[in-house]
Amino acid sequence: MLLGLLLLIGLLSVGSQGLPGRGVKVCPSPCTCEEEGLLLLVDCSELGLLAVPEDLSPFTSYLDLSMNSISEIEPNAFHNLPFLTELRLDANLITEVPAQVFSGMRSLRHLWLDDNALTEIPASALSDLSSLQAMTLALNRITHISDYAFRNLTNLVVL
Repeated sequence: MLLGLLLLIGLLSVGSQGLPGRGVKVCPSPCTCEEEGLLLLVDCSELGLLAVPEDLSPFTSYLDLSMNSISEIEPNAFHNLPFLTELRLDANLITEVPAQVFSGMRSLRHLWLDDNALTEIPASALSDLSSLQAMTLALNRITHISDYAFRNLTNLVVL
């Protein structure tokens, strides 16, 4: 918690790109963003994106990447998003979720992975998501679920 507060203070004191009065670049092109206090709601849905935008603000709390053409997620795509609570990756072309892609995302509570091309539950990618409460995996090509797929998801109540 202290680390998050220090990060927040440090980022607020940074340079010039962003909203008036704010020091942080906030909204990746061509997405749309809405401020919610110090945090951002980022909507990148239905834009034909082929990849996760690289210039996401660390203050992003909601990220909608649904209904794009994303087929691959870079292992560090979400590493700078400590405040992210909701992530929509549904209705893309994702075939695999890298093992450490959600590493350090202690705040993530909702994850949409439905309507992709996954063939297995990304158990190693999910292992650090101790706060995850809801996840969707419907409309994938999952044929096998390992015994340990949801082992560390102690707060998961909706699947």
